[in-house]
Amino acid sequence: MKTVIPTLVLVTATLVACTSPAHAALTTPVCLAKKLNEWGNLRKCHAAENAKVLQARPADPAKCQTKFDLKLAALSQQAAAAGIRCRYGVNGDGTATDYDTGLVWEQKTDDGSVHDKDNAYSLTMVEPDTTVNGTAFTAFLATLNNGLSLDGTATSGCFAGHCDWRLPAIEELAGIVDLTQGNCGGGSGPCIDQVVFGPTVASFSWSATTFASAPAGTWLVDFQDGGMGGYGKVHQEQVRAVRSGL
Repeated sequence: MKTVIPTLVLVTATLVACTSPAHAALTTPVCLAKKLNEWGNLRKCHAAENAKVLQARPADPAKCQTKFDLKLAALSQQAAAAGIRCRYGVNGDGTATDYDTGLVWEQKTDDGSVHDKDNAYSLTMVEPDTTVNGTAFTAFLATLNNGLSLDGTATSGCFAGHCDWRLPAIEELAGIVDLTQGNCGGGSGPCIDQVVFGPTVASFSWSATTFASAPAGTWLVDFQDGGMGGYGKVHQEQVRAVRSGL
């Protein structure tokens, strides 16, 4: 039986459109571009500070993340004041980027493919075996990451041009729960923005995080109500792939 644990994860609310003249210059594309620029600044800052470390000079890599966090928080506040969305971008290749976390998410479909929302997978084949040899790895991720190379120097054929797709950690998966959507928002359906993430089943989805008190189980997020729980790895549930993109 699944043990559902209510979650206290705070999720950025979906913002509604606003036409305030005072904020007319800040559009969603402009705001997302500013966040992307800050990701570039973060990388430059890390490179500069790490170069100092290599030269045995005083360095402060931690300041890079602090400055980045403040910049993103300021942009999010400006977006909220302007009444615009400024978190997700849909990439047009079956993926969506979270400009707050830098993660790129697989969008689900309803077309019978490997991305179909109704597909369910196990994390392990036999309980209580905790080996990650279930269909989530052998069928789902193996398909997304199954690149090919003619000469051994260049890989192609992986999903959206990348071969490093994985299952999300529990905090990453819980981070895309949207409490303004579906059942969580007083309507019906999953607690997730389906415009961004594609059609989604209002049910449990696997994370990659093992349940600490029961290693044969793994944490899940319930997109029916936004809660979390632990369940045996041998059972079949929905999955969603993610990779670090920014």
